[in-house]
Amino acid sequence: MSYEDIFSNPPKEIGRLREGLLAWFGANGRSLPWRVNYLPYQVWVSEIMLQQTRVETMLPYYHRWMARFPDAASIAKAPEDEVLRLWEGLGYYARANNIRQSAQILVREYGGEVPCDFELLRRLPGIGPYTAGAIMSFAFDADYPAADANAGRIFARLFDIATPSGSTEFARAVRGFSSKLLPPGRSRDFNQALMDLGSMVCSARAPSCVQCPVSFCCAAFRKGLTGVRPVRAPKAIPTHIVRAAVVMVLEGRVLIRKRPETGLMPHLWELPGGEVAEGDSPEQAIGRIGGDELCLRLGPLESLGVILHAHTSFRVELHAFLCNGCDPSPHSVETGPQLRWVSIDELEKFAFPSAHRRIIGAFLERVKEQ
Repeated sequence: MSYEDIFSNPPKEIGRLREGLLAWFGANGRSLPWRVNYLPYQVWVSEIMLQQTRVETMLPYYHRWMARFPDAASIAKAPEDEVLRLWEGLGYYARANNIRQSAQILVREYGGEVPCDFELLRRLPGIGPYTAGAIMSFAFDADYPAADANAGRIFARLFDIATPSGSTEFARAVRGFSSKLLPPGRSRDFNQALMDLGSMVCSARAPSCVQCPVSFCCAAFRKGLTGVRPVRAPKAIPTHIVRAAVVMVLEGRVLIRKRPETGLMPHLWELPGGEVAEGDSPEQAIGRIGGDELCLRLGPLESLGVILHAHTSFRVELHAFLCNGCDPSPHSVETGPQLRWVSIDELEKFAFPSAHRRIIGAFLERVKEQ
């Protein structure tokens, strides 16, 4: 049976579902800063920040961002390092670069304003169909669906979708349900009602079905399947990677390098280091990096500890070291846009991956103790 066939509620029941959601949202919807005036710029930035990020985590970043970059013009002319530093800790750093690049396009082509046009929004870096629909719906109150992960979870339970979430078929079903249920002229409230209901009531681990305004038509609730809807695809076993990094200090300066434009965490700065080959020790890896890549003979290494951190498909065991001195002089390392010797105070100005920021924190604590 197709998902189109499953969607068989008569108009009266669809009306009850819409009315229940809208009434619940009117009484319980979250008070969020971009919902005060629904300014297109604020809505856009909030949607980009919320990709892969919970509201509670992103809110402090949002407030700091708006204080520094209140409009597209301010972000368009900002230096990349400043933008990334303000984003540091939020993760998925390509999002910050996409906002900056999009802002430059908005200033150049649209007078600094976010266009009220789905197709024009789709042409901006980092804006896919969902984000374009969300901007159209929230900022302009246009009739566009905006089904996020919360909405997907609600639909999986309402209509007992047995297809694993993350699959193309599941995404197609969610888009279909979202479009068919959307009440004309009320898309902003309806889409936000789905988001808030999924976050506050129809949660992933412990849904509060007795508080749900649409449990009367929820197939998973009726069948006792809320705990297994949506169906989750089996998780792959993450790869374990051992890496090493060093705070290299000479004449009061620290060597840092910029990450490539492609790959993980592009454009951020990092401490010199790399992956530890099988059979090597972290100290040996640092010694080879210093000699082969930087043409430096390093002095004794002091441990700054081991940092464990996780990415989507792999886990990293990062061994951190401090090296107070190397031979020859720092001028033997050719510096430029990708490699710099900076003062200890200047480290605060650059954006680093969170693990490297923790290493720098440990290093600064060591400096205070001396």
